[in-house]
Amino acid sequence: MHRVASFVGLVLVLLSVSLPARAWKFELGEHTNLNIDYLLQVQAQFAEDAAPNKSDWSKDFFIRRSRILLFGDLWKGISFFMETEQANFGKGGNWDQPFFIQDAFVSFKLHDAFIVDVGMILLPFSRPNMQGAVGLNALDYHVDMIRFPAGSHKVWRDAGIQFRGYAAKKKFQYRLGVFNGAQNQVLARDAKGEAIKDKDGKVALASNPEDWPRFTGHVRYAILGTEPDFFPKGIYFGQAPLLSLGAGFDLQMDAAMKSAPVLDASKAITTPGRTTHAVGVSADLFLDIPFGKDFQHEFVTQLAFFWYDHGKDLVYAKDGTSSLVAAKASGLGLLTEIGYRWTFFEPVLALDWFKGDRANSDLLSVRGGLNFWIRKHGANVKAEFAATKAGKLGDAPWTKAFTTQAQLFF
Repeated sequence: MHRVASFVGLVLVLLSVSLPARAWKFELGEHTNLNIDYLLQVQAQFAEDAAPNKSDWSKDFFIRRSRILLFGDLWKGISFFMETEQANFGKGGNWDQPFFIQDAFVSFKLHDAFIVDVGMILLPFSRPNMQGAVGLNALDYHVDMIRFPAGSHKVWRDAGIQFRGYAAKKKFQYRLGVFNGAQNQVLARDAKGEAIKDKDGKVALASNPEDWPRFTGHVRYAILGTEPDFFPKGIYFGQAPLLSLGAGFDLQMDAAMKSAPVLDASKAITTPGRTTHAVGVSADLFLDIPFGKDFQHEFVTQLAFFWYDHGKDLVYAKDGTSSLVAAKASGLGLLTEIGYRWTFFEPVLALDWFKGDRANSDLLSVRGGLNFWIRKHGANVKAEFAATKAGKLGDAPWTKAFTTQAQLFF
């Protein structure tokens, strides 16, 4: 009870000192300015079978996100954005979570239809993964539905160059990026999870030996309204309806395994392994309709489909024999969110479903939550109950968790 009281006290302090959701802006010279924002998300989470003994409910209090955002203009048409991150600080008693630079890029705007970003950039794959954590509607992201090859990103970011722009009165937008992608990642592993190596100690099969770049892109059209934000929001608290459709792709050359290497007893490679491309495709819809007196009511929903082909994985039976099967990340996914806001109160329902190409690699997650919009995205409290099953859905048990979060952003 003492820990619960402490958490509630912290929430009340945060809300009592919260400021409107706007950046601190400093004018440094002609056409030069610096904006400073800060995001804090504090969570209490109680998860089934997640205690250290693996049989009791966990009782975790931790910092879900702590971010410093710096952005502004250097000159006409030249802007920058930088964001730090320290996620899950203290979760499970782990206070060693790193503090790191999550986003860092410079933008050169030649025209609304042609903007160039250079640096560490959020991958333009789908609207759900491009949303800013500040503006989410559900308590958190649909992380199980966004599947990039291992070693190809840092929290859905990658280093590279992106071309983007807006047309048709900003109803149409595009983003196309060329990034590093996966490089020299181990693809073939033994039964212990270690890299398979030849007699000279060299990894037998690694990704992208020719260092091909990654290509990721997204196009979007707003049927109603416009959505020009670099980081889209899950709910806008607007005064006009918004309806937009989007589609995206992610292509990484030679980033997945097609066939495994074969070694003889001396660990000499008799048959080299082969790589193939890792591919992802997305399509989504977003709808936000405010209505009623002073727009106190708002219906918001999003729906997204995903398809992934990440090649093959080696799996091992109890007797040590191996077989080549579809990668665990390959398959078809669906996510949806539905929310109805009345003034400051909003119930939200979210669902994730994934049908894996590999047997017994499916997933189903259902989440129901309540949002309390005290100062919209500037200060809010969210609570969510989630039930998830993974594996063979007909036989897998439900794993349950309850999470509540206080957010402060200014």
